[in-house]
Amino acid sequence: MKSTLLKKLNTALPDSIKILFGSYIRGKLINNPIFISQYTELLKMDATPLDIIKEEQFNKLKETLTRGYEHTRYYKKLFDQCGFDVYNFKDTEEMKKIPLLTRTDIDANFDELQADDISDYYLSMSGGSSGTSLKVLLDKELVYRERAFIYHFWSKAGYDYKTSKIASFRGGIDFGSKLNKYNPIYNEIQLNPCAINAGSIRRYVYLINKFNADFIHGHPSAVYSFCKYAKEAGINLKNRFKATLFISENIYDYQRDFIEKTLGIKSYAYYGHTERSVFAEQVSEGYRFNHYYCFTELCRQPGSSVVTTGFLNQKMPLIRYELDDSTSYLSEHDSYLITGHRDGILYGKNGEIISAATLYIHNNILDKVANQQFVQEEHGKAKMLICPINELGESDRKIIERYYQDKLGEAIDIEVEINKDLIFTKRGKLPLIVQRCV
Repeated sequence: MKSTLLKKLNTALPDSIKILFGSYIRGKLINNPIFISQYTELLKMDATPLDIIKEEQFNKLKETLTRGYEHTRYYKKLFDQCGFDVYNFKDTEEMKKIPLLTRTDIDANFDELQADDISDYYLSMSGGSSGTSLKVLLDKELVYRERAFIYHFWSKAGYDYKTSKIASFRGGIDFGSKLNKYNPIYNEIQLNPCAINAGSIRRYVYLINKFNADFIHGHPSAVYSFCKYAKEAGINLKNRFKATLFISENIYDYQRDFIEKTLGIKSYAYYGHTERSVFAEQVSEGYRFNHYYCFTELCRQPGSSVVTTGFLNQKMPLIRYELDDSTSYLSEHDSYLITGHRDGILYGKNGEIISAATLYIHNNILDKVANQQFVQEEHGKAKMLICPINELGESDRKIIERYYQDKLGEAIDIEVEINKDLIFTKRGKLPLIVQRCV
């Protein structure tokens, strides 16, 4: 069964049919020889010395560069123009001859970036968190290889891809009036991240318990809301699950701390994106990039951009792809702090840049808030939307507004609005900052 057909069946079939054939559908993923081969390689990597891993990474890199040169018009022309000899490539420093690839380059050279020897592929679109959506083509094998990397990382949290069940707060606006859907491909109950409130919280807990989920998974903002409402309702969730597995959104310290204390478990996150050219695994406060997934050019100077060459996508190889994100080296754990476009910024009256990291300010009044969001349509002004756990009065609104205004100073005028209808993306993410300034 082709991966694209498997996805379509999982989307189109009613839950009753998916439950009936759940084991069969799931088996098409975890029993696939490509998945098994990739997962086995990653298990072997765990016991392999780093110098050997880096040798194997270089071989994967050379193979990717060679395929790009031999099978895409874009890299054939580019390598010839810049004088990069892929067949005599011996040192990664030589790659600096190759110009960086940007999102604009991908859009402008979409056809020429496609490998001519891959016929089974599908179209994927980014969520547009940097302002515009990006389309890329992904080959079918990538579906199985990508999932092997994710499950291998999750195994460090106790996840067993053969038996573990997940309660996942993710997905877009396609739930309609429903709170949940069954997803047999990933052995999960998929929960509507946009409908969590005081009236629905007990239903969410009931659905999770009925499914007997081992792990909580999803967008940090949604898991944070779930924990907030559960605590307010007096529902004890401590030690019920093995771990929390975050995806997609940036994770703020206040969210992680509250979730871990409420659930009594550790949380784990990996860094990746729609283009499938990078994969980094959380290590304490930072991330380490997986050597078998990509070759990433990293500089230890704070604020350096992420430049990566992915190994998995053979249909549209992205070589020396410059991401919107940047890194800062953390020497204590030999890892990197990753920041970037997912965080967002606000613009002050005189061009000041106010980062997302400064926008969470602890105050006891915020214990009454399930989630918050900043919307900016004009430089120097921003609206702060707050979704209360229970009702907040005008005096509470003024306290929050005054507190934020005092902390942020004169660079920006903050207006607080009590609003239960925060702005979600089509994929069910809740951005901290909705930036509408041109």
